[in-house]
Amino acid sequence: MRFLAIALLLTCTWHDAPVQAGNPVGWSGDWTRSRSGGTAQWFEIRGTGGRNNPLRRQLRVPFDGDQLLVRFQLRYDSSSIDTPPNGNGEFLVLWLDEQDGGDAAGHNGGVPNIGLHVDQDKNAFMARYTSTSQHFSETQLQGDRVYTILAKVSRSQSGSGLPYDRLSVWIDPEITDAGTPAIEVSAKNAIDSIGWIGFATGMKTERDDRILVSELSLATTWMESFGLPARVAPTPTTKPPATNPTTAPTLTATVNFRTEVYPVLRQHCFGCHGGDEPESGLRLDHYDEVLNHLSPRDADASHLIALIESSDPAKQMPPPGDDHTQLSADEIRVLRDWIDEGVVWDHQLLPTPAMQTDHWALQRVDRPEIPAVATTRPLRTPIDAFLASNQQDLGITATETASWPTLQRRIALDLTGLPPSAFPGLEQAASHEALDRWIDQLLCSPAYAERWGRYWLDLARWAESNGHQHNRPRPYAWRYRDYVIQSFQDDKPYDQFIREQLAGDELPEESRCLEATGFLAAARYSGNELDKEIQRQDILVDVVNTTAKTFLGVTLECAQCHTHKFDPFTIRDYYRLQAFFTRGQPGNLLLADAPAETESWVNARWQLFDSVHARMVAQKRRAGVPEPVLVIPKSVIGGMNAQERKAFSALDSAIASIPQVWGWSGGDSDVTVAPHEMRWPLPRDLRSVAEMKTYLRLRGDAKSIGPEVRAGWPAVFGPTPDEVTSRTDLADWIASPDNPLTARVWVNRIWQWHFGTGIVATSGDFGTQGASPTHPELLDWLADELVASGWSTRHIHRLILRSSTYRQSAAFSQRNHDLDPDCQSLWRWPPRRLESEAIRDSALSVAGRLDTTVGGPSVGDDDAEDGYRRSVYLPQQRERIAESLTLFDSPAAVTTCSLRRVSTVSLQPLYLLNSDFMNTISHHFAERVRNTAREDQYAATALRLALGRDASEEEAEKMTQYLRDHSLESLCLVILNLSEFLYVN
Repeated sequence: MRFLAIALLLTCTWHDAPVQAGNPVGWSGDWTRSRSGGTAQWFEIRGTGGRNNPLRRQLRVPFDGDQLLVRFQLRYDSSSIDTPPNGNGEFLVLWLDEQDGGDAAGHNGGVPNIGLHVDQDKNAFMARYTSTSQHFSETQLQGDRVYTILAKVSRSQSGSGLPYDRLSVWIDPEITDAGTPAIEVSAKNAIDSIGWIGFATGMKTERDDRILVSELSLATTWMESFGLPARVAPTPTTKPPATNPTTAPTLTATVNFRTEVYPVLRQHCFGCHGGDEPESGLRLDHYDEVLNHLSPRDADASHLIALIESSDPAKQMPPPGDDHTQLSADEIRVLRDWIDEGVVWDHQLLPTPAMQTDHWALQRVDRPEIPAVATTRPLRTPIDAFLASNQQDLGITATETASWPTLQRRIALDLTGLPPSAFPGLEQAASHEALDRWIDQLLCSPAYAERWGRYWLDLARWAESNGHQHNRPRPYAWRYRDYVIQSFQDDKPYDQFIREQLAGDELPEESRCLEATGFLAAARYSGNELDKEIQRQDILVDVVNTTAKTFLGVTLECAQCHTHKFDPFTIRDYYRLQAFFTRGQPGNLLLADAPAETESWVNARWQLFDSVHARMVAQKRRAGVPEPVLVIPKSVIGGMNAQERKAFSALDSAIASIPQVWGWSGGDSDVTVAPHEMRWPLPRDLRSVAEMKTYLRLRGDAKSIGPEVRAGWPAVFGPTPDEVTSRTDLADWIASPDNPLTARVWVNRIWQWHFGTGIVATSGDFGTQGASPTHPELLDWLADELVASGWSTRHIHRLILRSSTYRQSAAFSQRNHDLDPDCQSLWRWPPRRLESEAIRDSALSVAGRLDTTVGGPSVGDDDAEDGYRRSVYLPQQRERIAESLTLFDSPAAVTTCSLRRVSTVSLQPLYLLNSDFMNTISHHFAERVRNTAREDQYAATALRLALGRDASEEEAEKMTQYLRDHSLESLCLVILNLSEFLYVN
């Protein structure tokens, strides 16, 4: 490397070659430098054989701040370096002191020194306060190399006049190295102000040494020391909404509700629109219902006033006629003034009616007695007793036990989504006891957790992208998927599973589970929404609806706009439940094992982003761009200069390397939130999020603000204690054994996923419009048993899988069908088609191409090398879900899915017969058969691998004939298209 150096001799005078007399060539003035940069001034330092301060400079005013950073570049000419084994070694320091002291001043004893000195047998970088206590880095001096040295002197205690007793040094620092200096030194006695900075040489610095220093700069922050902009406040995307409740005007009420408004409503309205059975379902004696037909502080926009003042007889209220008296002008004025002043209500005069219900699902769970029944059929678990009692009442006789191969295949597919050939030894299980042992083994396997975890992901509407127009990816969302799978494999107690997903970030540090909050964060998130109020409200609505339906099995979304028409939930209930989630939002959360300096990287990244964003906004304003001035993140990065972009890229790369999850965090949590890709993200200031309040949204409109509400569960479940405010409180209430819905809903879902239909067929709607339970006593017994077992899902599995009911055949009985055509009494096994994931995974398994690696980032089929991952690990981009899944009714992950639909369309068999994927798999299947069987056993081996049973004589004859005219690959493709392969029987 070559350098243009401007030499400074020990006398600190400029050294230029003299101009000979009469020589016409010479200089005129100083060098002219480009304003765009591109040059650097280097000073050359040489030794004198003793202590000397050849280069020093006074600060404009003495520095008294809490920290000062000094940065410079250093180069040693290799020809002048002495190594300790061969000479004296090298010495050079930069010092920071209160005074100059002259050429020979020592600048030692409490004075920060940074530079080079001998460390045993090498020249190394050093920091010290005194010559008797030197601290060295691992970096050794190399000649002809330019080093960047950065030092920070700081106070351990903030305050003017206190000592600079801490010294940190970095050698060739990167923007991400703030928390990892190469050297750290502290001192009991140190200078308390800085007035001069200079370089010093010593006895080891020789006259022929050539030491170059350059680009010395000062800064008070880490970012500024890299030449990056100082911190600025984030520029808001949009102005605060005009309907922000905190800025709404407060008017003094001039209208008295009790003496002026109430008499008008009682005389003209309550006759039709009051009481428990109002006309059109509209109550005007109920505060929340009245609000929903008004626009507080705006009578002109209120629907009620429009009806009262209407001249159309078909719309006018009260309806014109002899039985109704129209409101006078004074009465209308009273109502108008009342609305304009904010709709003040007298809650003592007209209290909100208490919600009551006798609906079965909202009554407490009482454990019923197990029925005593006389039957020739073995009652292997209490489930059989409940069902046998019902069948006897109907005069039905259940079918016989299925064959062992049928049960082997049923259990394998039901629990793992894979055929029995995937589990060597299962096909030899020819007794109930052997099957019981296999059930226990499969329930502990990753294959079970992957299949049953996929059921839960349907409920969680989990996906790896934001949805909506931009549909940006969520590269860390896969950790929630892995959390769910691991939870099923561990048989995590269901109450703990609930608490972690609703409040994993609020739990004590030893049990904190940020990955679990991916349940809340799975909500769709519109990055193209500029109105932050609407953007946030859309997410909160998604979260409330999903939470209510997943854990409680209720359609609370109907109460978002008005009191539920059928179930005992009010609009106030809806927004009180929303209040548990208002002070939080989704984002990339850094996990507990993140390095300590990660938070500083995130802060530095945003500091750089905000400063460039502010600069670009200012430029646009100067150019006359109208408000609001919008600059998308991509443009901000494009607007950075080379130095800024290098630092930004380094910070982004460092942050991206840290384990994180797309999760949910409260505004008052101590979780570090990393940046995420979004055009117009929610405001990231979590302190403001922590202060947010919840308001009733009239008619469900995010911009129609009603009264403030506090967190609470629906009133029909009883009063919410005043101290309840957090999501942990909500999770504790949902996961309580006293909650009438939670255990019922969960055991019903387990039943549904085993038999195809739940005891309550509408597994996501336990309300009055949902289906009634076919076996209410069995449902309550299972719910109580779940709680009694410590909320063990595996325990409920065993009760079902070991029952005679589960192990009966699918044989049809006309007599039973006539008595129970829908098979609600489960007099036979109900065959059902496999889900999309199980179809694909089963095909891969029999072909020997299934990669059973567990967990990790999603992997597409295009990236498959040695095998294909299970379907649960395929990328789950909203609107871009794999074709093999969507064709067979995989949900779109837009809303929670309690039960997948089952369609039968022509594209399905066309895909199974003609797609590249299925034809590739059939070739691998044929290759596996050739490698494991004799040629005369090809057909029988292929059938057993796929269906788990031996071929009948007729099947064997037909397959042998088929192979005379077609390839083994073709036969394998035919077998993969059999209904028996696609169904659980």
